[in-house]
Amino acid sequence: MPSSKKLRPLISAAAIGLSFPSLAGVANAQDDGRQIRVAVMQHDVLHLGAGDRESGLNLEVALLSRPIAALATVGRPRVYVSGSVNSDGDTNFAAVGLAWRRDLSERFSGEIQFGYALHDGVVDTINPVEAQSRLLLGSRDLFRSALSLDWKASEDTRIGLQWVHLSHGQILGDGRNQGIDTAGLVMTYRFP
Repeated sequence: MPSSKKLRPLISAAAIGLSFPSLAGVANAQDDGRQIRVAVMQHDVLHLGAGDRESGLNLEVALLSRPIAALATVGRPRVYVSGSVNSDGDTNFAAVGLAWRRDLSERFSGEIQFGYALHDGVVDTINPVEAQSRLLLGSRDLFRSALSLDWKASEDTRIGLQWVHLSHGQILGDGRNQGIDTAGLVMTYRFP
């Protein structure tokens, strides 16, 4: 049986793939403004307490466009541009992609994102100390996927939980592919 490390990217991809059809609905007309998001995320959540991988918090800021009407056939996604800075000086990244939001109830909504990221972390190393203390990402280019669930606090503000996964998926690179998973709180503000 494959190890859990080998199954992790497959499980992540399957979860996102299974979620896509239910989250790719048409955006609510009241949600047509642009958005700014600020998130505080725990870095490298899959190795918490292990003491041998990256640590700290990530401050992530994202700008999102209005829903793209020309892409109505695929659920009117928004374009996002984001940046994430690690508090402990470990891997930082910047990303661009598409985000699909769907209302789950009057006050709750879910979102799926998929995009492309560049990072300043370690790609590979022959240094055994660095290999034990850093995530080896195998490629400077990574896919970025995210899932979120949030609560509508007001007409313009949402507060929620977000999970982000970065990996090259053996497509943008080969060899090492430890990936990064972050999870935390996100606040979204909608503006005209």
